Amino acid sequence: MQSKTKHEALKIIHDCAVIYNKNLLRKNILFITEEDNKVTCFETLFLPHNFMHLTGVKSDIRGEFFYRAALNNKLSVNDITLSKDGTTDLKLDVLPNLMSIHKTARMIGDYDHSRPLLVADKFAGTVTMVMGFIYVNNVYMPNSALKQDVRDITMQATRRKIIATFIKHNKDEKYRELTYIAKGLTIDDKILKTIFLEKIVKQNLTA
Repeated sequence: MQSKTKHEALKIIHDCAVIYNKNLLRKNILFITEEDNKVTCFETLFLPHNFMHLTGVKSDIRGEFFYRAALNNKLSVNDITLSKDGTTDLKLDVLPNLMSIHKTARMIGDYDHSRPLLVADKFAGTVTMVMGFIYVNNVYMPNSALKQDVRDITMQATRRKIIATFIKHNKDEKYRELTYIAKGLTIDDKILKTIFLEKIVKQNLTA
């Protein structure tokens, strides 16, 4: 059941829009996973219109207009509708932490389609929160946020631990900022060699 008031929801949405603007807006995140010494890359893009899908609210204000209104603290209680089944609450509970998914995500997997009304291709996250992504125009874009164990919503055969995460502005050709690397691994590890050659500028890499 719904527990948050609209005023409480609006504050979370506004605060998260500000962090989204700082951390994720028009950014690509490159998640690197490894299984049996085989490296896989998962690349995402965060645009203004993606933000609303993460909040769990419904509104007549759509896409980028919703995001801009949230960012500028111009949404009102009359602009949003909360779900009656409590799903908005669950999304907003984890949304602040998901605004730093480039630092917090530890696992990725293909969606197991266990929820008939939920549309996604992949989920990335932790044992307490996940962000869903859908493949659009040759890139994965965020379209859902859930208070959920990533292992409970992804297919086991596709599940991979994240070994490194990089972020860049979408206009930049290659990645120069490292935001996470697994314990025991360094940027000089040979398993990352092919990724550096293709997508990452190792020189002047920041962490």
